[in-house]
Formats: sequence, C-alpha cells, structure tokens
Amino acid sequence: MKAVIPMLALPALLSACAPQAPRVEALSPAAVRASAEVAEQVRRCYRHPRVPSVGRGISTRLLVRYTADGELVGLPLLVWQQGVSPESQPYAGRMTEAAKQAVLRCNPVRLPQEAGASRGSDFYLTFSPRRSA
Repeated sequence: MKAVIPMLALPALLSACAPQAPRVEALSPAAVRASAEVAEQVRRCYRHPRVPSVGRGISTRLLVRYTADGELVGLPLLVWQQGVSPESQPYAGRMTEAAKQAVLRCNPVRLPQEAGASRGSDFYLTFSPRRSA
C-alpha cells in the first residue's frame, strides 16, 4: 500500500509527503494517520549532522518501504534534495546520510493496522532541519 498524504508540519525535521503520482488518489484518514505516525517515529531518531548553517538549508526526501510488520525493506532511497547550492553542495551527502540513519535507527516502526498495513507500505519522508511547525 502506498501511503499518499499531504505535507505534514512536524516540528523542525520530518514530514511525510505525497508521492508525485500521475493520478490523483483519495486520502483516507487511516493513511494520513499512518504516515504521520511513521514520520513522528523516525523524527525522534534523527540526529543533526555537524554541518554549518548553509548545509541545514538542504531538504532530503527518501522513499522508505516497510513490510506489514513494520520492518524496513531494503535501504531508504534518496528521491531528491532541495536547497543544494554551490555553497551547500559539500554537505549534501551528510544530510542524506543523517536522514537514512534516522530511518535505520527506528527500524522497525509501528504501522497501524487500520491503514491497511497487511501488505506493507511505502512512505516518502522529507527531512528539513530548518523547517518549523
């Protein structure tokens, strides 16, 4: 099951985002809750990398796949990074690594059963260290 949800305003680090899909899918309240729950779990596992403030302007989106039991399937995949400039480019890798490590640290996650997690789920998680609620 792909969790398709809108951008969530979680404090200072992480949001679950809707994938760029060719068709519009209705959002069920259960899918929104499941995505918010996963984002909150992973947000608590995030550790800020040691980068200057210019590096903290980089947002990183990962595709994360889980089994029905909340176990990570493979490694998180980098989808895109935003805010990378010539000045911040040297820190892009560290920002990606910090995001991936948060996902790995929080494995497994709790997936609510009402979200239809019996088949597993895909989530797009966006890490934005400068983002505020």
